[in-house]
Amino acid sequence: MKRFSHHIIKLASACCLIAAAPACSTREAGLADEPQRDEGRVRLGLTAEILGEARSGEAAGLPDNEKMHTLRIVILHPDGTVEHNQFIDFGHGMFSEYTQVMEVQKNEKKTIYLIANETSISTDLHAALGTYTAGKNDFKNAVDDLVFTPDYTQPLPMSSKYEVEIREEAQKECRFYLVHAAAKFTFRFINKREGAVAVNSVAVAEIAEKSYLLPRKIAPTMKFQETEGGAVEELYWIEWLKKVSDEAQQNPDDKELADKRGWIQDYDIPPTTHRTAVMEAPQEFRVAGLTYDMGVPKPGLATYPAFYLPESKDLKDSSNPYGEQEYTLTLHVTDANNAKKTFSRPFDNLKALFRNTHVAVDITFLEKGIQVDVTPYSEVVLEPEFGL
Repeated sequence: MKRFSHHIIKLASACCLIAAAPACSTREAGLADEPQRDEGRVRLGLTAEILGEARSGEAAGLPDNEKMHTLRIVILHPDGTVEHNQFIDFGHGMFSEYTQVMEVQKNEKKTIYLIANETSISTDLHAALGTYTAGKNDFKNAVDDLVFTPDYTQPLPMSSKYEVEIREEAQKECRFYLVHAAAKFTFRFINKREGAVAVNSVAVAEIAEKSYLLPRKIAPTMKFQETEGGAVEELYWIEWLKKVSDEAQQNPDDKELADKRGWIQDYDIPPTTHRTAVMEAPQEFRVAGLTYDMGVPKPGLATYPAFYLPESKDLKDSSNPYGEQEYTLTLHVTDANNAKKTFSRPFDNLKALFRNTHVAVDITFLEKGIQVDVTPYSEVVLEPEFGL
């Protein structure tokens, strides 16, 4: 299974309302050796990639609901008017990466919006965004403050926003990253008891009811130091997330990585109520008890179906709006004696729940009590013995 960019607690993110520094390059020749048709325009090759998507050639890829089913690309002139508004419906195809070539006016700073799976928010939104044709104004106002109630039975909405300087070059190629407007939770159960344990539900508190389409991160950059004592880079926060995600793939068991790299806590969520999100277990979801192989005990293993929740912000100290956060896990189980029990405790290593965070939790049932392990920034590799 692939990355939502990470925290076993994965922390990757979505787009921004602040100027970005995308990975761009320029050339004198046109894309695909095509001639430049208009001296006043530049051929822009724009690649949209889902943040956290592995590029190692692994076959599994992202789950279908985390891929692009549709993509809207909107390019604005410096005065906010629309230069391009293209909507691509991939039909039965689903993509983790897509490239589009456009001709744009040279010598301008462009604002570029990418929005994937907008129809999961509402068909009305899809129709409304389509009305912003070339020359129209106010697209920014239509999307920057857009709030929605997520429906995660649909493909996950994604977005990003960049500013790009277009100069005199004949061609410019840029890679942008789309970020899911959701947090993902994966629970892996390990049973070291003699008897089986039925998991009835998993609950997480305090979760927001609504979400912004585009994130409200306050500072546009994050500090990154490759090695201790090395130079400190100031990276656009999406680029920072990508670096941290890539690093996590190489160090999946590093429980200190999140604290070492830092947490994205300087963001706002819309005015909203908070709730305890309860995810009922599939029927007969059980974690088998110990078995023995040549006298060696082997614990029972099972993986709970992954689920998605809105980006949230439950502060430990309400006087610090961009400080550390805390969330509580509640687990309802039935043991081998048919006794129903409830376990509730704070996540010990979840200091923020920014979008595209992946909270991956290992829960071990002991003869007396449970053990909960949350390992920040780790990739979740669901091995076959976990039932996948």
